[in-house]
Order: sequence, then structure tokens, then C-alpha cells
Amino acid sequence: MSLAAEARDAVRRRPFLYDALCAGVVNYRAAADYLDLDGDPEAVATALRRFAEELDPMDDREATAAVRMQSGVGYENEDGVADENTSDDVVVSAGDARVTRGGELTAIRVSGDVDATLLTAVVERCRVQRVLVDAAGVAGDELVLVVPRRQGATALRLAEACVEER
Repeated sequence: MSLAAEARDAVRRRPFLYDALCAGVVNYRAAADYLDLDGDPEAVATALRRFAEELDPMDDREATAAVRMQSGVGYENEDGVADENTSDDVVVSAGDARVTRGGELTAIRVSGDVDATLLTAVVERCRVQRVLVDAAGVAGDELVLVVPRRQGATALRLAEACVEER
């Protein structure tokens, strides 16, 4: 495999670097040093520059999504039965796990133009701000993030910021 091909593969294994290349905010020499590939760092930096030129720029489309907070949610009890909850009480479910109304958690719900990229941005922003994410997912036109009640307002602001920055 050529050094350029190795550099591209290394970038694809690191989505943050891929995004930085798309945004045009990379110090190519520093990125080459970080990747630590076998080869001349200047050659790796040149390969990264060429790769960046081929990538599509960051998406500048207008996204519309509404963000709201739903307090008082939680997981079903351990035997899988929600305490007197109906299917209308389900906030989000995946496999056997169900978050329903009634509990000590908060759900942040984003409806509209949502996708896995937005979910990633919100979860990463929460990680950096030390907001514990208990559950997260996106399906169709809805994104749901479940966090501890005390961190709900912070998670809401972070989700709103991610939607605005799209």
C-alpha cells in the first residue's frame, strides 16, 4: 500500500481528523506527526493536503429541528414491565431496553432534520461538558438523548447549539 493510501486509511479511522480536513482547519505537518506512519512526515503531510482537496467541504445546508426537554423519564423496572405504563408512555426503545415516562431522568428530544451526524455532535458536546448520556439514538425524524435530571438543562442547551451550528 502506498504512503498516500495509508494516510487516507488512517484518516478514515479517525473521524475527527476527517472532519477537520473537510473544514480546512488542519495543520498538515502536525497531523502527519500524529498519525505516525512509516514514511517521511513531509510526504504524509503532502498526502493529507491532496486528500483534503478531494473531499467535499462541510455541509452548509439550512437544517430545521425543534429541541425540547421531557423531564421525568426512566428505564422500565428490571423485570421488563413498566410500572403501569402503556405504550403511549414509551419515550424511546431499542431491543429490550425501554425508556418510559415516570422516573428520575430527562429526555432531550430533537424533531425535524436530524441524522447520525447531529447525534454524534450532541453526544460529543455532552462528553466534553461532562454530561452523562444514559441513552441516545436517532430514527426517522427524531433524535432522543437521555440524561440525568440535573443535567437536563445543560444537555438541552448543548443540543440547541448543535442544531443552530448545522
